[in-house]
Amino acid sequence: MTLIDLGDARAAVVPAGAPVNLARLRRLVLAVLTVVGLAAVTASTPPSPPLVRPLWTTALQPSDTVALNGRTVYLNRSSSSGPAEVVAFDLPTGRLRWSTPTGDAYGVRPVGDVVLVTTGPLPIASSPGPRTIALDAETGAPLWQSAGASAPSAVGSDILLAETDRTGATTGLRLLGLRDGRQVWRRSITPAEEWTTIVEGGRPTAVVTVTGTGDATVYGHADGAVRHRVRIPWNGVYSATLFPAGAQLVVIRTASAQTVATIYRAADLRPLWRSDELIGYVTGCGRLICTVGVRGVAGRDPATGRQAWRRDDLNFVWDLGAGRLLLSATANLASATTVLVDAATGRTIGRPLGGPEAFVPGPAGSLTLLHATGTPPDRTTVDRLDLTGGRRTVLGTVDRLAEQDCQGVSGYLLCPRGGTLTVNAVG
Repeated sequence: MTLIDLGDARAAVVPAGAPVNLARLRRLVLAVLTVVGLAAVTASTPPSPPLVRPLWTTALQPSDTVALNGRTVYLNRSSSSGPAEVVAFDLPTGRLRWSTPTGDAYGVRPVGDVVLVTTGPLPIASSPGPRTIALDAETGAPLWQSAGASAPSAVGSDILLAETDRTGATTGLRLLGLRDGRQVWRRSITPAEEWTTIVEGGRPTAVVTVTGTGDATVYGHADGAVRHRVRIPWNGVYSATLFPAGAQLVVIRTASAQTVATIYRAADLRPLWRSDELIGYVTGCGRLICTVGVRGVAGRDPATGRQAWRRDDLNFVWDLGAGRLLLSATANLASATTVLVDAATGRTIGRPLGGPEAFVPGPAGSLTLLHATGTPPDRTTVDRLDLTGGRRTVLGTVDRLAEQDCQGVSGYLLCPRGGTLTVNAVG
């Protein structure tokens, strides 16, 4: 009988495995399928656009000026082949909307639905000073032109023009309708070195002029009538200037290292208070007046001079509007000491800003900050600063900016670079 060797039967015995957990297996399969599905969806969905990206460019010469209004860019463009012109571009797309020859203009300012262009005198004209040309903001059509440089009212439908002589002194004031150019009043005045408009409650109420010898006159803004005349300390110093602060007029006289500011009641030029600052200056700080010098920055009540707050650790100030300031220990904004400050209290908001090189307006309640990058060295970082809480958000970068004269509106950043103006979308 033949024997067939079947081997060791014990070796063929396989131990029983653990029972299969069907619920766990289902969960594992579902997880794998979810990951695969997400990967497929991500691969098929285009990435979100960067928060800072270039939109369009146009040629820009050093003598050209740029202005913004809403969603339009106005550019005063000189030309070697013809008269200078003002051109209007659509801000989001760069589409040319209109162009209007204006001659050698050196200032463009949108005011409501009008664009005011300040240009030189006509070759044959009775007035030797600058003149103003008004253009329709939508079409570029000329509306009117008149002798004098423009200073738009804070509100309303009028425009105040200042006529000048060959020396640059202001010799006449004229109030015109902004849209139709209709003359409301005109007054010849004693040649003045400086003048300003007083605005109270958001409405222009008076015009103050000062001659080289300190003869000051207050005129009613609505009718040009003389309200008050007085002589104030003005000449005999290195420089003198003035600016309005609510219902007050601030006159600043600088001699050597001493800056003296005298604050007057604008209605009758009665002196209210005075501040002496060593190696310093005086400027508006929201609703206050800031005196700035080697002893620090102080916010003072415009009517009384009472000190509302003081910062001995900081010596320079930039007024951002909306009740916010930037303060720094040095004149260079890029200092690591630069901080955001509440204009009413002097309190620091948030953390130090790390030395921005420049800033431009951003969306409501925010500021756009520009910083040089360490790596790579040829870029500029664009940040958004929340003016309420001081929170800073990095949005992206643009090409390194050699010139710190960018402009901004909500959603856009315009920067010159060489012979080009670049428009970037922001946010």
